[in-house]
Amino acid sequence: MQRLRSSGSSIWGNLVSTPRLKRKASNTWAAVQDAFFSTKDTFERNKVVFTVGTSLASVATAWIGYSLRYYHETRIDQRLETIEKAMRNSNNLEHSELREIAGSGSISAPTCFATAGTTLIIGFVPKC
Repeated sequence: MQRLRSSGSSIWGNLVSTPRLKRKASNTWAAVQDAFFSTKDTFERNKVVFTVGTSLASVATAWIGYSLRYYHETRIDQRLETIEKAMRNSNNLEHSELREIAGSGSISAPTCFATAGTTLIIGFVPKC
């Protein structure tokens, strides 16, 4: 403590001196640039590996999504068959009568155009 008083500088003066701050800022900026350029070089050297890796990841994700969708659809079909059997057994309904209750299941052209138009609007409007 005596040594600091005798030199005429304070603790804050030593910690916040301009040349020291400049050197720290310069060192920090150099470290950031080194990290950026090394990352950039790594990506450029392994461009093919990253491209193939992301493609495989995309294919795997699509396959998993399709598999889950197929599994879900299968489960729904099984459940609907169970419901149909239960209705048939409890009410002695014929298949044609069940069709009338459930509807024809066909898709109309206006419904198709409305869905396509909505999809087009949602897909392109936010990108403008």
